[in-house]
Amino acid sequence: MARQETHRCRALLLLLGVVACVAATTLLAPAAQARLTLSQLQNLLTEARGAQRSLDRTVARLDASLNVISDKLAGINERIATVTDTLRTAEAEYDRLHARLTAKKRQLQQAEQELAWRQSLFEQRVAQMYKAGEISYLDVLLQSTDYEDMLTRVRLIRSLVEGENTLVGDLADARDKVAQEKRQVAEDTRAARKVRDEVRTKRDELATLRADQLAAQESTREARSAKKQALAKIERNIRVWEAQEAQLAAESQGLAGVINGLAGNGDGKATGSMIWPCPGPVTSGFGWRVHPIFHVRKFHTGIDIGAGYGTPIKAADGGRVIYATWMSGYGNATIIDHGGGITTLYAHQSRLLITSGSVTRGQVVGYVGSTGYST
Repeated sequence: MARQETHRCRALLLLLGVVACVAATTLLAPAAQARLTLSQLQNLLTEARGAQRSLDRTVARLDASLNVISDKLAGINERIATVTDTLRTAEAEYDRLHARLTAKKRQLQQAEQELAWRQSLFEQRVAQMYKAGEISYLDVLLQSTDYEDMLTRVRLIRSLVEGENTLVGDLADARDKVAQEKRQVAEDTRAARKVRDEVRTKRDELATLRADQLAAQESTREARSAKKQALAKIERNIRVWEAQEAQLAAESQGLAGVINGLAGNGDGKATGSMIWPCPGPVTSGFGWRVHPIFHVRKFHTGIDIGAGYGTPIKAADGGRVIYATWMSGYGNATIIDHGGGITTLYAHQSRLLITSGSVTRGQVVGYVGSTGYST
């Protein structure tokens, strides 16, 4: 029979409080909470409600940022590989053109030296001819002593003429060769400069890409570190909440003993029917529920009624106040014995109004708050 009454008492516990998702905030000791103003408590609750949601959004944003950064880094790495290959090809082409240009410059120098030498020979020959004066074929023939001497003189004249023609032709070839080498050197110079500019551009692009790569890697490290910190904070919050839930569970079990020890037959003022102790919807019912923050199943030992801070809390039925004080998990709490093994508990009050004696149904016993561990 005692066990049945105990379960009955637990089933009728009414936990009144402002609905709050308390996470990522400092839990205050009773004495410290007692010194806080209503406005300060409301501010703490507002911050607490958004803290966990903010952490969840932060982790989601960090995951999205990591994905974006990873994609960007992959693109940068791919671009770096492409630019590096292009740069290697351009550098090799530049080296080839530079080597050919160097060789062409040497050939041009040799051609110019040969041209200068042939120009000198030509000038010397012209000078000799000027000094010797004009000699005609007729003069050579008339000066011959005999027919054999004439043939010798004719062959000599032909040899001299052919030598002069060769000298003039070699000089012209040397000049053409110099001109050709100059044109080739100019073309190779332009090609080498173009490739050199391409090499410089690719090097600059590669430097920019490597800077972007370092920035992306640093962003990745920062995002991972921030995510790690956010997850660690969530884990700490989970541990805190689990400890609070465990404490509330222990207190709920202890309440049965307190109620059994203090409860009697009430004071005869119970009507047998109960009123809603506070205007507002049920935001969390009695029994097993999914935790509003951490999404794990927890047993809720009462019902939460959403109401404005400071709203009066009324006795559900007449009875005797057998307990009205601070209970860490439940904060400021009042227990009313209605007789017949029925008791009600009003938790998380901002202020206790009735601490002992009899109360009638509808009498104000305290005010809505968020003391203790309220969710």
